[in-house]
Amino acid sequence: MALPYVGDIGARLTVSTSNLSFTGTTVLTILIKKPSGVLMTKTPGTIDLVTGQLTCRTITGDLDEVGDYKVQVHGVFDDGDDLRSDRDSFRVYEKLS
Repeated sequence: MALPYVGDIGARLTVSTSNLSFTGTTVLTILIKKPSGVLMTKTPGTIDLVTGQLTCRTITGDLDEVGDYKVQVHGVFDDGDDLRSDRDSFRVYEKLS
């Protein structure tokens, strides 16, 4: 992923599921926590269960803060059990004027 900057729209975020199997989940989301603590839920645009990678694209307002963002994959199964990947993080940078 190229360095993300505040205000980037269409930036591709790729998250790894840390070799966990999310096969059979009925709901699969990417959780993103902004530096301020605001939690966003994104639907993956692509899911590759072989490599364990999910991707999504940013929209207006997603990357509106400078700092460290935390990400985690969350899956829910038919029986209500849920599974979460390890947390990862990425930094969003300020654009130079």
